Amino acid sequence: MQATALGHHLETLHDGLTTFCEGEPVPVPLTATMIAVRIASGLAIVRTTRSFRNAEANPIEALMTFPVGFDAVVTELVATIDGRRMLGVAKERSEARETYEAALDAGRLSVLHEEALRGIHILSIGALPPGAQVAVELEQAMPLIDVGGVPSLRLPMTAGQLYGSSPLLPSDDLITADGIRHVAGLSITVDAGHAVLHGQTVVPDQPVEILLDRAVEVLVEGGSFGSLSGKAADGSTVSLTIEPVGSGEAALDLHVIVDRSGSTNSPVRDGTSTVWQAMRDGLASELGEMRVTDRVTLWQFDNDCQFLGAARGPACARLVEKLDGPRGGTELAGAIRAALAKGAKDILVLTDGQTWAHMVEDLKGGGLRISAILAGPQSLDANIGHLCALTGGQVQYAPGRDVASALRSAFASLRQVGAAVQGEITEAGPRTMAALRGGVRLRVDWSPPEPGTTTDSDAIGRFAAALALPLLPAAQAEAFARAHSLCTHMTSLVLVDDAGEVTEGFSRMRKVPLMASASMSSSIAACMAPDMAATRREELAAPNMLLARRPIVDAIPRQILSDSEPKSVKYGMDIEGSQASHSVPKKSSQKTMLKRTLDWLRGEERVPDMMLFNGFSWDTHGDTLLAGDLSILSADQRNVVERLAQRVQSAYASANAVGTGIRDSRILALGLIADRSKGRIAERFARRALKGAPPWLLAKA
Repeated sequence: MQATALGHHLETLHDGLTTFCEGEPVPVPLTATMIAVRIASGLAIVRTTRSFRNAEANPIEALMTFPVGFDAVVTELVATIDGRRMLGVAKERSEARETYEAALDAGRLSVLHEEALRGIHILSIGALPPGAQVAVELEQAMPLIDVGGVPSLRLPMTAGQLYGSSPLLPSDDLITADGIRHVAGLSITVDAGHAVLHGQTVVPDQPVEILLDRAVEVLVEGGSFGSLSGKAADGSTVSLTIEPVGSGEAALDLHVIVDRSGSTNSPVRDGTSTVWQAMRDGLASELGEMRVTDRVTLWQFDNDCQFLGAARGPACARLVEKLDGPRGGTELAGAIRAALAKGAKDILVLTDGQTWAHMVEDLKGGGLRISAILAGPQSLDANIGHLCALTGGQVQYAPGRDVASALRSAFASLRQVGAAVQGEITEAGPRTMAALRGGVRLRVDWSPPEPGTTTDSDAIGRFAAALALPLLPAAQAEAFARAHSLCTHMTSLVLVDDAGEVTEGFSRMRKVPLMASASMSSSIAACMAPDMAATRREELAAPNMLLARRPIVDAIPRQILSDSEPKSVKYGMDIEGSQASHSVPKKSSQKTMLKRTLDWLRGEERVPDMMLFNGFSWDTHGDTLLAGDLSILSADQRNVVERLAQRVQSAYASANAVGTGIRDSRILALGLIADRSKGRIAERFARRALKGAPPWLLAKA
């Protein structure tokens, strides 16, 4: 089986392997998935239940990173453990992480749900005992989109090959595996009309079995948008209205940017055409319907951006003939900058969304509006969606090969003039708000609570609260999100099982991969950067490295690792091809020795080379190391630990700490090494190894 993240084989990502641990297969802890969708008046409430089981002899941490709809809001977390249902609470992000990590240190089963990026979430189940099971339910609320007059729902389940550098740590990243098969039971109920899933009518309350190798795309034929009522956290009544956006009267002066990267050569859902062909055909159809006052400028991009021309009215359709076929990567940022240089104020991007490229901060407040149509079953909302949200644009989805319907809805939204989110805010909270989302207009009104009303919010009230967050000052927004149990960029959901079994030892991380996209093909790989294969070979040849890099030679200060003290010591730093030297006196007092040692430990001197421990499996070997057994270390690693341990002992002696209960100095040395490493697992080891160490040893600059 091949599993990848960011184009790297998972076997090289040692900070949390998935189905292999140091080359040995381990069970995937995700055992079952159930998805229940309830649709009413254009709002979908989606409840996904994932069951996890630890089939290993040691406690584990199951971690799953997955995409969610860009406009979806996670509104509830529930875990069922030994028949007990526990409700997650919203806390500020760092506080929630601290709660989770403290529970892991104490051996308490805990669950954490975080928003890594908008459109990408992370679910962690820590300290899951051997043989134990837990069912985790996530409730999401999201508006349906208007696709040519038909309400539509899209639930992303996986992602294709992503171009560019991910902003996420390897342990947090989206990963896929060719050999993984995730099957889910899906049920859909609607208040009007009937649901059509991938071209097949769904019978209400009769679950169907689906593979999670593509987005779940549902059309509600005969469905309608309308109004709903719910409850806010303070007991207020919430009225939510969802209605299609009528076509405005404003003329379009639009720059259309078409993705022609290699990934657009993937087939669409029904296999009748590729993503690129579907985008081309949709443009040919809809640009022919432009009004005489409309002006369209057409671009295409892969690794570079090409200007194809501009036209007015129905003549815009002829521009489509200039589009070239798929090739290369996805340099979206360059394409947007090229359009900006031509004076663009409104940009519509047609893409499969398979890029990490983002350039959002420098676009805020510049009068530019970016909208997007995501085509293809493995499209990723996260980065393009963020770009659209910050500039007041909209994200549309194209089910199957019908890009034309998505274009009609996009053009209708683009003819509307106004801010993305508007509303009225009081000291008590929001009173009204309105926003555009995917071709529909959402309006929310909050009525003051009646005396004696309960303060339990429901899914509608929580969804409405999420819509209002952009209108609130930061502190008020965070408090509002906590009160409504929302998972946002400010808050995470966490729960700790204080009544359950306490585990001993480290929880070994087990990353659950997503299924590889059904549309991935060898033709995509052929369009990747030419040096990708060579890079992967280099990574696989570096078994103890997080990423293959040129080693740093002689970077450990010799006066730290040796009993002899040379007159001058060189700190080799050949990672950039340069060296720096630092003179050290041949003789020094104990006080000077202690200061030098502590300076080095605190990083005030040059940091020693810890590359020998990069990618080290602290969770797998942590219990063994804490027991004082260093046999699993290489000879070079043991040499570093032993010599640093000698310096730790000297530091204790210099501090007159003899007889104060010093722990095994080798464990302290390992803790200091782990503390200098990157990754949550290394940090967990460091906390245990350094527990009880004096503050002067742990002090950092």
